Amino acid sequence: MTDRSFERANDESRERLARLAATLTPSQLQIDLGEGWTVASALAHTGFWDRWQGDRWAAMLDGTWTAESGSVLAAEELANEALHPYWAGVADPNVGAIALEAATRLDALIAGAPDSIVDSLEGTPIAFLLHRHNHRGDHLDHIERSIAAAASTSDRSFIQKNAASRKRMAAIVERLRAEDLPLATEPTDEGSWTIAQVLGHLLFWDRSMETRWKLALERAGEAGPVDIVGIPMEMTDAINLPLAGLIDAWTDKIGLDIGVQALAAAKAVDALVEECIDRLPPGALATRPNAANRWSHRDSHLEGVERALAASRPAAAPGDTGYLARNEASRAALKEFLDGLSAPDLARPVGDGSWSVGQALGHLAFWDRFLASRWRAALAGGTGGQPSMLPHELADLLNDGLPPTWQAFAFANGPAAIAEVAAAADEVDRIIATLPSDTPVGSILGARPALLDRSIHRFEHLAALKSAIAGKAG
Repeated sequence: MTDRSFERANDESRERLARLAATLTPSQLQIDLGEGWTVASALAHTGFWDRWQGDRWAAMLDGTWTAESGSVLAAEELANEALHPYWAGVADPNVGAIALEAATRLDALIAGAPDSIVDSLEGTPIAFLLHRHNHRGDHLDHIERSIAAAASTSDRSFIQKNAASRKRMAAIVERLRAEDLPLATEPTDEGSWTIAQVLGHLLFWDRSMETRWKLALERAGEAGPVDIVGIPMEMTDAINLPLAGLIDAWTDKIGLDIGVQALAAAKAVDALVEECIDRLPPGALATRPNAANRWSHRDSHLEGVERALAASRPAAAPGDTGYLARNEASRAALKEFLDGLSAPDLARPVGDGSWSVGQALGHLAFWDRFLASRWRAALAGGTGGQPSMLPHELADLLNDGLPPTWQAFAFANGPAAIAEVAAAADEVDRIIATLPSDTPVGSILGARPALLDRSIHRFEHLAALKSAIAGKAG
């Protein structure tokens, strides 16, 4: 009988890759793995080979190619040598998702292969065409060890991201009304949930994680390692599906307090994470990233709540939409400028030299991202909402305090800094272009036009930026 036990190992390695890809941060992608490799390039490497082998499997299964050990091995060695420099330059923040897509396609092809092909490969020098888990596992081991080592000394970005997710939740809870609780959010893997069920779901898992942290802390004593207990991924559906119905009945009793309790749970678990993080055993966060990265779970659900709240607004008469064309034109001009920019250009002075090109671009990206967050909070608030007022003195303080951060980011990773400017513009313009029809466009354009018309800010800086780059030859 044909032994196909490798399929389960392939599945497990793919699931492990999925967990890693879901929690990777831009800074983690740049972690040095040694010998010219980074986390990003290692993921690009695994993704390439899974895609390569996927094409081979497709050809084997349709009868247009037959595997032969010598030619297969020779081709792979040559490809590894030639492609390594390109992998080393990968900066795509979605590189993990791209690798996962390739792994998913490949594993499905292998699982659908007839036993005759499996038997012809098993036990040969190219049995790796079947056992994709070995290649993935080697690289995932290396990546997770390196991420854990970096986290133990420097990476505390999850603390700020957890705090940001709590603020996002607080903005929703603050404006939530009883009639909002039954609104349906977008369907999840578990089905279509109401806003109440989503908040109850977040509440439950934050409380569950808080309990696991407390138990780990008790077992650790005064100075021992805090080793938090994980729940197998395959068990989560068995918990989530019946829990959704219980939450629905529960919220009929407690009403809006579901949001208050969800926020309290988020604060409690985040505080425990910060207290215990330095006592985790090596590699613990690499294998159980959600134990500390609570933001990734919250944000994935809160986005659906925000959209559901925004969609519930009644329709109103359309207003002036000329700002949409101006936004598009300014965004196109910005991207044209960015396309011709190199990393060294970021150091060039702008205007009187108080800011560099990199700082000015950081300024543009920050304010677009900040406004996108404020629009999301406003949309979650209900009918006719708009971003809250930002005092001029606070804006000035932000502009005075943030340039060193913008400079550091631009110099640390020039291509990523340039890409962030375009991504920030895309995000805020997309939100503005899809605002509900009852948004008070007329009053906003009259009193606070930059909330809608981003061209005002972009064109103001683009002129100076173009001038700075145009003069670089001199």
